[in-house]
Amino acid sequence: MLLSALLLAATSASSQGLEGLEKRLARTPPVSTDFVEYRFSHLLKKPLRSSGSLEYRADGVMVRKVIAPVHETTEVDGEQVRITRAGKSARTLSLQRAPQLRVLLSSFRALLEGRLTPLQQDFEVRLAEDATHWTLTLKPRDPALAKHLAGIEVHGNGDKPSCLEALEPDGDGALTLFAAAPAGSTPTRAELERTCRAAVAQGAAAK
Repeated sequence: MLLSALLLAATSASSQGLEGLEKRLARTPPVSTDFVEYRFSHLLKKPLRSSGSLEYRADGVMVRKVIAPVHETTEVDGEQVRITRAGKSARTLSLQRAPQLRVLLSSFRALLEGRLTPLQQDFEVRLAEDATHWTLTLKPRDPALAKHLAGIEVHGNGDKPSCLEALEPDGDGALTLFAAAPAGSTPTRAELERTCRAAVAQGAAAK
């Protein structure tokens, strides 16, 4: 869902617009950020929450460390993924066999590194922005992938992404906030979506 049209004018992302955002987001690895992810399913009464950190290392490896509710480390090196969970043997898989996971991880890596134009290989990219905040909407180009992933929306302020929503065709999905995990009970989906947009508005007001 895009931000209110009163604040943003949605247009197809031109090369100039996307490259301008790239320049603002550009980082030299290593780069890291805290995150908290909420996964939604029509089979669940409340979302599943996980939290930890994302890191894009200087050697090109992306590392996702989950510290709650379990300790788990996922390392993405090229097309290979290694998953290590406390008390269990490490697992290795190829992203060629998991296209939905590949594009999701690619979007995280693009945000961490600030390289957005490669996203156009897998997505139709729309950029909506004003002087302070922006929204990227990504629609899969591959019809086979679109059966599993309806789209991704990224909201941010200036040179910082605030949150990412990955939506499935049946309405399930996940929302990731790029911040430390908040204390307290798990919020509803509507509350999380408001939090995502409030983070953008607050960032704009702080400029």
